[in-house]
Amino acid sequence: MAENSIFAKTMVSMLNSHYSPTVYRREDGQDIRLNIVKMFNLHPTNYNSNKKLNIDPGKEPTNITLTSKDGIKLAASIWLNDKATNKWIVGAHGYNSSRFDFLYLAWHYRELGYNIITFDFRNHGASENDAVTWGYKEKWDLISTIEWLLKAYKVDEMGIVGTSMGAFTMNYFNLTEPELIKKANIRWGVSDSSYMSVPKLLERIVYDNSPKILKNFSKETLKNMMQIYKKDHGVDLTHLDYLSIIKPNETHFPILYIHNRGDRITNYLDSFRMWNTKNNLEGTDVNELIIFDGSHHTKALIEHTQEYKEKTLNFVRKHEKK
Repeated sequence: MAENSIFAKTMVSMLNSHYSPTVYRREDGQDIRLNIVKMFNLHPTNYNSNKKLNIDPGKEPTNITLTSKDGIKLAASIWLNDKATNKWIVGAHGYNSSRFDFLYLAWHYRELGYNIITFDFRNHGASENDAVTWGYKEKWDLISTIEWLLKAYKVDEMGIVGTSMGAFTMNYFNLTEPELIKKANIRWGVSDSSYMSVPKLLERIVYDNSPKILKNFSKETLKNMMQIYKKDHGVDLTHLDYLSIIKPNETHFPILYIHNRGDRITNYLDSFRMWNTKNNLEGTDVNELIIFDGSHHTKALIEHTQEYKEKTLNFVRKHEKK
């Protein structure tokens, strides 16, 4: 139906603009946006996460620009540890966020001696614009950041921390890039508030944002959206699903899956299923799962600060080089 096609184009356009037109653009990527979604999400837990955890980076980070696989320019920032170290964390933020907003989820690992590099995914922050592809092209951005880091610094070992879209991207990367993982000595990952399936995520977004008259046509709208992504942006998202990607008899770096039970953006059962599947197919119990009784997307650290820090640090200690 024509309504589905028009609505599909509208949804893809809205998702690529983050529902939030830029009011004022800054060179460092901390743009001022009119965010329609956040205007109606006024709970204080969702704001100023860095400030809530009293994160004070001190001096300005080292800001760099690197190039993704397809030529998209990416902005990134580096925070070196106070003590000289060759241990690194790569931070991958979520949809409608940035490398600066993400900092609260990585800062406490510094006490284990890690440097931090965070980057803006394409179409976020100060990086160049492109379609948001929910992990497909974002994996290229993650790969390019890791490859840049290996050339620019001495790296003895590495961990990846991802949240929401960044967490899915990290999980996708974990299953598909064994050579780079070995080269970079990536020993662990933390997946906070990830989704498991891009088609199911988009279907939920379509349903939640459909006018009542189109509620019964969400599957047709999703089909049209998939065609738009493939035709206009060169990506096939129809099989971008964790269960379709993971293979038996393969072993990947261990991951700690974290979710809030009351998360209304992504489902905590997705983290449960990924954790359970990964352990079963790898024949191991090194992957861990923590479900917090929190209510907000990506905010388990804010709602359960001490427990979150203790458990994530303990997980990292188990898997870093001795």
